[in-house]
Amino acid sequence: MTPMLETLPEKLAISDIRDIVSGKNCPHIKNARTHKSTTELAFSILYDPDDALNFIAPDKETWCHWTDGFNALLGKPMVSTKATTDLDMLLTMEMKLRLLDLENIDIPEQPPPMPPLPKNYNFALQDL
Repeated sequence: MTPMLETLPEKLAISDIRDIVSGKNCPHIKNARTHKSTTELAFSILYDPDDALNFIAPDKETWCHWTDGFNALLGKPMVSTKATTDLDMLLTMEMKLRLLDLENIDIPEQPPPMPPLPKNYNFALQDL
């Protein structure tokens, strides 16, 4: 069961975050002797001049999701390899769509109409 936000003892508002740093720039990694793979998965959320929340992600994909998410919330560019790969894929798809237009294949200007809403929303998976 997920706790309600109001019941959590400690919270940090996004507006209080000054920056996010990763790798050797993290306060908990700077002076520590850690393995290179641990250093690559480390990131810290800086929220006070002397305070930070320090993390080590379990894998590279999780690190990419968290750091890209915080960078997006802070208005900074998402620079992980995952974000770069996803952006390249989207740009390639856009280019292919534009090339289809050159082959006299009609590409609609507007999206298709929304289908009707379901009569009920009781289609969530049930615990067995």
